[in-house]
Amino acid sequence: MFFLGLFTTSSILLFAQNDKYKDKKHRQENVPQVVQQSYQREYPNYNNSTWDQRNNQWHTRYMDRDHNRNVDVYYDRSGRRVLTQSDWDRDDVPVTVKERIRRKYHDENYNVYRIERPGRGILFQITLGGNNNRRVYFDENGREVRYNNRY
Repeated sequence: MFFLGLFTTSSILLFAQNDKYKDKKHRQENVPQVVQQSYQREYPNYNNSTWDQRNNQWHTRYMDRDHNRNVDVYYDRSGRRVLTQSDWDRDDVPVTVKERIRRKYHDENYNVYRIERPGRGILFQITLGGNNNRRVYFDENGREVRYNNRY
């Protein structure tokens, strides 16, 4: 009985893993050619074969070798990049943004996430420290803005 149970469990896990692989492979094969071409044109030094679909957008992630951080990139079905986002080093944040955070929120303990929307500028998502982990958004000029994270 023990060996039968072990065999059954192993078989189920093997088939489930195989289905997961097939599903991932199916998504990879369904990435529109125009999306893959746009990615290769914009990021020629990064080969990527891992794609998934989120909110009707094609998503991939690469490791930025220059800054050692993950970068998420989103494309629409026509191959237009709609959003790029990544963790960001506080030392790389524009001085105007840092000064505004210090003056308005009196907080030096925060995390930064950089959001780039082609044609619409760059935003910095600031997650303030403390107990509330409040998120605020600033443009490159240090102006606080409202941000709806829909692409």
